[in-house]
Amino acid sequence: MTTMKLDVEKFTRNNDFGLWKIKMEALLIQHGLANALKLADQQASSSTMDEAKKNEILEKAHSAII
Repeated sequence: MTTMKLDVEKFTRNNDFGLWKIKMEALLIQHGLANALKLADQQASSSTMDEAKKNEILEKAHSAII
């Protein structure tokens, strides 16, 4: 399986937010952290997933973004 390196530059308000958002979503999906996008939504946070698992996913997503 081939892995793709996705380089996303920091959002500075001078670049296109829509394109930056799409790249960030692709990065999270590539790292297997698509659930972090759902957890960021208030309604999804009331799911049956335990708090420890939610925090783990969000921390991994945070580290992938930074």
